[in-house]
Formats: sequence, C-alpha cells, structure tokens
Amino acid sequence: MGNLKLFSYLTLSAGLILSSCGNENNSASNEQKKSSEEVAAKDTTPPDELASYHFTYTIANLPPPMEVLQEFSKSNLAVDVNMLNPSENVDKYQTTLKQAFNYGIYGIDLGYLVVNNRTLDVIKYYSTSKKLAEQLNMAETFNRFVSRFENNSNNKDTLTRVIDEAYAATDEYLRTNERLETASQVLAGSWLECQYLTVNLLKDATRDANNEILFKRVWEQRLYLDNIAKLLGEFKQNKELDKIKNDFDGLLAIYKEPTDEQQINKEFLTKLGNAINKVRAGIIK
Repeated sequence: MGNLKLFSYLTLSAGLILSSCGNENNSASNEQKKSSEEVAAKDTTPPDELASYHFTYTIANLPPPMEVLQEFSKSNLAVDVNMLNPSENVDKYQTTLKQAFNYGIYGIDLGYLVVNNRTLDVIKYYSTSKKLAEQLNMAETFNRFVSRFENNSNNKDTLTRVIDEAYAATDEYLRTNERLETASQVLAGSWLECQYLTVNLLKDATRDANNEILFKRVWEQRLYLDNIAKLLGEFKQNKELDKIKNDFDGLLAIYKEPTDEQQINKEFLTKLGNAINKVRAGIIK
C-alpha cells in the first residue's frame, strides 16, 4: 500500500527526527534504558552487515504504506473494517515474533481506519498498537506521540503524519538498538497486511481509471517481496521465522506468475488472495 511505511510497511526520514530517543542525562534514566535494551537484545539475533544492507535497501524501495492507503480512498473501493485483525487478538501474541509481525499488521489497519475516517476504531487500534509497542520494549519511543495523537484524533491529515512518524521512530529505535530481526518482522507484517487489504478489495472490483494504480501496485510487489524474503532469510536461528519465510517464498512464486500487469485480473487476484489469507491467518491466530 502506498503508505504504510507507516509500517512499517516506514519512512526513514521521519524516524531520524527521533534518533536521539532515550539519551537523557539523568543517570537513573540511562540505567533504566540500558536495562530495557538488555532485555530487548535477547529477542533477536544480532544483525550482520549483509542483513543491515538488505533491510536498508528493502525499506528504501518500498512505497510508503500511508501513500497506498490514500490511494484506496481515491479508488472508490468499498470500506470493510471487518477485514482487519480484531483488536482483541492482541492478547494472543506472546512471542516476540508474533508481537512484531502483528505490530506491523495493526499499523496498517490503523492507517486504513485513519484514511477512512473511522475515529472510534482509530482510537481502539492505536491503543492496541501501543500495547504491542510496550511488549516489544518500545514504549518510550511510541509514547512520544500519544499527546499529538489524542489532540488530533479527528484530523485525518495530522493523524496520518503522526502515525507515519510513530512507526518510523519505533523502526529507527529497533535498528539503533541492534534489533534488526524484530524490525524486519514488523516490516514484513506491514507489507503482508497492505497486500492482504489491496488484493482482497480489488478481486471483486471492476478495473477502471480510478483503481488502475492499485492493480499496478500488485504487479510491482514481485520486486518488493523478493527483497523482503531475502531479508527474512538472513535470520537463520528462528524456526518460527523459517516457516513464515517459506510461506513468503510461496507467495513470491505466485506473484511471479503473470508476465505483464494486464494479467493482474480477477482469476489471478482470487488465487493470490487465497494464498495471502492463509499466510496471514497463521500469523494473526
């Protein structure tokens, strides 16, 4: 989706604004931050240079998720909030991997609600995202945006910027603290949810000038997913992640079936949608 570099999908420039997070002079704060980072470090495999390169390259070439979500409203597609991952599912996620993937998923869902002016649901999903941020030891960074979010809950344009910046900042925090595996899982979750929404909304739509850009977006995903699959492949010690990586490889094979973008038709989207739904169901359960 055009934006959800919300996600995670996650604009790097916005994240740089907050790259100094946690650098207080107060010694007690520093000790607390150090303790949090020590806990967080146990969640992931330290990144190597190639993994860092793959992450930076992948995120730099993905379209911002919020941009894609904005394209939804311009394309006159039906709004279906029942497609989103139910907020009450958040209490199911007990592993760092499940928390990270679903943090990315909820971020896209949150963006979808914002661009479609679903204010009450926006507040609920923001609270859900905040809860996962806390479980992932990112509460300090996420909380920097709470007051701006609450003060602008009815302003779509401002909320869009706040959400983009919040997710970019948490992404930057993860990378800065050598939690590249978790950051990669957030990114992959964002990408998956963007495609889940895009494909399932398009498969029953008539292709026309209003939604043509979204059909092209689906065609482009072979390139982005190839990068994401390579990135996930850099983390060899996580069997749960290996399963998801294999699932992503299966999706990539389907994305590569069309030989041109005109073959992104109802038949193909139905097949692709079924495969995406199955992969996503395993992650959100």
